[in-house]
Amino acid sequence: MRFNSHRTHGAMLAVVAVAAAATLAGCSSGSDPDAVTIRVAMGSSGDAVDQGFEVLKEEYEAKYPGRTVEIIIQEDDVYQTTGLATLLSSREAPDAYFEWSGPRMRGHVADGDGADISDALQGELFAGRFDENAFNNMDVDGSGIYMVPWTGDVTNVVWYDVDVFDDLGLDVPATWDEYLEANQAILDAGLLPMVEGNKDQWPVGSIASHIVSRMVGEEQYAAVMDGDAPMNSPEMVAALEKLAELTPFVNPSINALADDEAMTQFFLQKAVTHQIGSWLMADAGENAGDLNFDYFNLPAFTDGAGDQESVLGISTGFMVNEKSAYPQETLEFLALLADEDGTKMWAEAGLAPMTIDPFKGVDADPRTVALAEMMGTASALVAPADSGHDIEIAAAFYDAAASVIGGTATPQEAADTAQSRIDSAN
Repeated sequence: MRFNSHRTHGAMLAVVAVAAAATLAGCSSGSDPDAVTIRVAMGSSGDAVDQGFEVLKEEYEAKYPGRTVEIIIQEDDVYQTTGLATLLSSREAPDAYFEWSGPRMRGHVADGDGADISDALQGELFAGRFDENAFNNMDVDGSGIYMVPWTGDVTNVVWYDVDVFDDLGLDVPATWDEYLEANQAILDAGLLPMVEGNKDQWPVGSIASHIVSRMVGEEQYAAVMDGDAPMNSPEMVAALEKLAELTPFVNPSINALADDEAMTQFFLQKAVTHQIGSWLMADAGENAGDLNFDYFNLPAFTDGAGDQESVLGISTGFMVNEKSAYPQETLEFLALLADEDGTKMWAEAGLAPMTIDPFKGVDADPRTVALAEMMGTASALVAPADSGHDIEIAAAFYDAAASVIGGTATPQEAADTAQSRIDSAN
């Protein structure tokens, strides 16, 4: 979802949400002309976060008698692909909806589904909640702000089983070569080094985004993903060759397994490492059991042209539908999302809120705090290809990454195929 942020929980949620959307009849209109119902849509972020929105609903309805909030939660992969689009085109679209900053957000604005909420964010409702950096990449061509910031997601780190590392005498690798050596030692011990669920392609796409940016440099990476440089240059092929070096260490089912299933296998200690984003912490509280786990950032490439301490990450937030009949009422709900109590709730659920001093008074997991600090102090913050750049180019790139890590194409073949696809679309 990345939001995930890229997160999934339960087909039942999708069924409920789709059924609700199918029975709705323009934005938040109803048979009672005095009734105010606002609808808020999102993909599931795990039970603790999903339940947090029910808490906000109850608080809002108590604060504003006569108003009702309908929370629409879909299975995350459904939401990212067809779910949100279907909701926005329905007879009664959501008044507010979760989205990632960047191209997806700008696409909604171009479609007339995103309101400029700059004035509200500078007003009393959100006074003192955000600093200016929170709004990065939430504008369109330098003007307007189109999201209420929610969380900052580190999109790719290596989560690892601390006990297995200790038992095998492995240190946290500082370089890519050390990382490969650690994976080989794990494999030699009869264990699966790495589990990934790339059914929807963004998980390995995120890994590949980070590798490529580190190898070719941030500017060249952006140029490729924006269509200003070729996908199949020697530098890009060399970067994909680094990704191919992981193939012996991943689960054979990588391109058939869903991301939530891969995370579950890591929690169940079926594999020693798992590359995914910071939202793992939101699931860990209920699903990690006794697993002793920690994380490290992508190890450095000694031959890389980019910033070897870069962080792959993106901000998330909630957009207000331009077509909403109740924009003020919707903003008043979103203000609860970002107030001190809301911030505390998200931090305790394992998220990294983008408000000022998000962990104040919170007994937050040190890993969650460290992830937020890593993102906030990054010397270079890089967006995944599908979140910060051209969507069609990102799709071609993610296809290439899937074929490389799945062993069905060489890096050169995958890059050539991706470039041909990009050329055909232009």
